[in-house]
Amino acid sequence: MNGKPMYAKGTNWIPGDSFSPRMTKEKYQKLIKDCKEANMNMIRVWGGGIYEDDEFYKACDENGILVWQDFMFAGSFYPSDENFQKNVELEVKDQIERLQNHPSLALWCGNNEIDEAIVNWGYQKQFKYSKEDSLQVWKDYKKIFHEIIPNAIQKYASRDKQIYWPSSPSIGWGHKESLTEGDSHYWGVWWGERPFEIYNAKVPRFASEYGFQGMPTLETTKSMFSGNPVLDLNNGTIKAHEKHSRGWEIIENYMKLDYIVPTDFVKYNYVSQLLQSRGMQIAIEAHRRAKPYNMGTLYWQLNDCWPVVSWSSIDYLGNWKALHYQVKRSFENQVVLVEEKEGILNFYGINDGSDTIEDVNLELEVNNFKGENILAAVSTPKQNLEGAVKFDSSSIHELVGEADKNELFLNVILRGKDEKIIAETNYFFAKPKDLKLSKPNIQIKKISATEIEISTDVLAKDVYLSGDTHFSDNFFDLLPGTSRIIKLSKPLEKIEVMSLWDTIN
Repeated sequence: MNGKPMYAKGTNWIPGDSFSPRMTKEKYQKLIKDCKEANMNMIRVWGGGIYEDDEFYKACDENGILVWQDFMFAGSFYPSDENFQKNVELEVKDQIERLQNHPSLALWCGNNEIDEAIVNWGYQKQFKYSKEDSLQVWKDYKKIFHEIIPNAIQKYASRDKQIYWPSSPSIGWGHKESLTEGDSHYWGVWWGERPFEIYNAKVPRFASEYGFQGMPTLETTKSMFSGNPVLDLNNGTIKAHEKHSRGWEIIENYMKLDYIVPTDFVKYNYVSQLLQSRGMQIAIEAHRRAKPYNMGTLYWQLNDCWPVVSWSSIDYLGNWKALHYQVKRSFENQVVLVEEKEGILNFYGINDGSDTIEDVNLELEVNNFKGENILAAVSTPKQNLEGAVKFDSSSIHELVGEADKNELFLNVILRGKDEKIIAETNYFFAKPKDLKLSKPNIQIKKISATEIEISTDVLAKDVYLSGDTHFSDNFFDLLPGTSRIIKLSKPLEKIEVMSLWDTIN
């Protein structure tokens, strides 16, 4: 970026509709604008999809979103006979000539997960390949992705559009080298069913795929039905809109680790979104804390091609799930992050902006859920904030003493010159299911047709606003005795509100 290293923050793109002609210019524009609004700067076009319409690349150009472009080869074995080689070269030529003049085009990638498929997935054994056949598979792979495609790029692309990466990931997630070189698709969470906290240990150089499923919004769930919707987890229509064979089971197993599992469908839908958001927040923050060892994090996935339970942060109808709101917060240019290790809290200030922020100090304050102060604000020595900065650590015992951690939170502020808040976060010492929450008295005050003020007397955890409009913020923590201004995309007479307290009582 202007001669300076750029930390890549973004997502993976799949086809926006199961029927490509239904994708409109307006839908492309909205999805890419939603990326920009969530502070992203890169999007990876997945090699298992399609070469997208020109409107996709125009939208990326206009919104400053760099494109990692996979060629459309994914998870399979391809031949390398002469006719196929010619076919591939013409395909590459066609796409280069069509796309290379887009300023958003940043990287050509040969394929999605074929190197990993050959090495890790056991197809050769499953289909009883001979040793000679297995060697031929690797020979074919090297010919197409290490010769034909890069040679075609050199031949047809302009000099500044010749950045090529043979396969994503470069090394499969079961190998230790996947964390020390190249890019990584880390699927120990979800496919490997490891807890979210494993993300803190499994930090790669560039995370180009990782994810966790969450339900779509209620509006999109209702669209699954041709008649009156039956909102029940045991309803066959809803069950059929989860295409992972063990998807519901995996979601519930993870949910039990962090939340009290609701029996009510609406509350389950809400907690499912919170769960997905929580997992991805842990991953993104682990990646950003590791800057410059890690220089990119692209979660799986942005969008859906039909109404479905999936890894997306925006559902098929274009509604933001809890994850997309969290991504917007986690991808801010300046953030303050907290890492817990063996009873010690480590604090990091991250600055992805081009300018150093001088004389920044870290402020810590412990309060209970009623807003009563337990530990008055303490400050660390001032530092300049450039890249990633580690501040002085504190033990949890130092901060909370013998008080009950389940009813406390830590307010963490990065403060600059003139007392300006650079970044702020709240850290909870316990998992959501263990928090001793009180019923919040949440008040909504109408300021104008498209603006409201929301306030609470005690902590309102994970406030969820619902109604036929887009909210500028949602699924957020509202601190005791504070208020927040929320903008609406269009006027709304009635707004429903829920918080985590509602799911446990």
